[in-house]
Amino acid sequence: MNARYYTLRQADLPALFDRARGDYDVIAKRRDANGNLCYGPATSFADVDFTAEQPRLSAKACAFPQIEELTRYRREGRTFTDATPAAPARPALLFGVNMCDAAAFEILDKVFSWDYKDDPYLERRARTTLFALACDALQIDCFCDRLDFPTAAVDLIAYRRGDDYLVEVRTEKGAALAEKYAACFGPAPAAEATGPGATSPPAAKKPPLLEEARPQLSRSFDHEDWALLAGTCVGCGTCTYLCPTCHCFDIQDEGGPAEGRRLRVWDHCTGRTFTQMPAHQPRDRQFQRYRQRLLHKFWYYPERFGPILCTGCGRCITFCPVKINIRELVEYFGGLKATPPGGARRK
Repeated sequence: MNARYYTLRQADLPALFDRARGDYDVIAKRRDANGNLCYGPATSFADVDFTAEQPRLSAKACAFPQIEELTRYRREGRTFTDATPAAPARPALLFGVNMCDAAAFEILDKVFSWDYKDDPYLERRARTTLFALACDALQIDCFCDRLDFPTAAVDLIAYRRGDDYLVEVRTEKGAALAEKYAACFGPAPAAEATGPGATSPPAAKKPPLLEEARPQLSRSFDHEDWALLAGTCVGCGTCTYLCPTCHCFDIQDEGGPAEGRRLRVWDHCTGRTFTQMPAHQPRDRQFQRYRQRLLHKFWYYPERFGPILCTGCGRCITFCPVKINIRELVEYFGGLKATPPGGARRK
């Protein structure tokens, strides 16, 4: 559909939230008991942090939970029963989600609907409306301005305009929300009736884009500097668990002969046992595991699906305990910079 544009006044945000709560399970940014910003169920607009500040955790758990029960079984005598958890009945609204987190869902969609249709994930995605809030400045360590990530699946985008917002409605789901709560939206200013006039800084891309590194990355697998530059990785998994696009998981069974359940849990490719087989670990050195993560994001995934497996949120840089900077490594191994992070190339 062709995009439509509306004005949303700051004063109308509480009314929009309250009306949406009647029809949706609303998930928004809010502070937890320790004051940390996180995505979670919101029941009052007073608890919502409708700002562009980035939560530590991404929003991917809304469709891809960290721990998910796939089935539960029970045996009584000779009778065996199993049950798959029912999908939530109400639709969900991600309200004020950061653009880097909203855009990640389109990237994940390709994985979970590719060679196998992952029903639990796809059911959650189908019932979720993404109402994104565009940043008006780059976040710490963010490099979204260096990536051309997809945004077609983002249903609505709010751009800050003084005290109010210009809202871009981009999909049928977004149009349905805007029409249902039409009293909260007004006409867009004439100058922006066909699109945002002044785009926010993250929208202005700065070449060279990291997509340009892919040809050289495809020839970098045996580069002599991987061990030096990626060998400091400790395999903690912080980068993958915080990442909005990482999607590795493990299947675990709990219980015994009488009853139990099967779970899907997040996993990470930088872990020591991730590719462990009974007699062999094909990635027996830590730099090989980090190399796998980087090349999967910037070479293997794009080769199969098109876009890069990254939205440039920068969390993996900010919270890495040994301060590995994935953007700098992509630039170096991808041939965009001649010198490695930290100085001149070793002899």
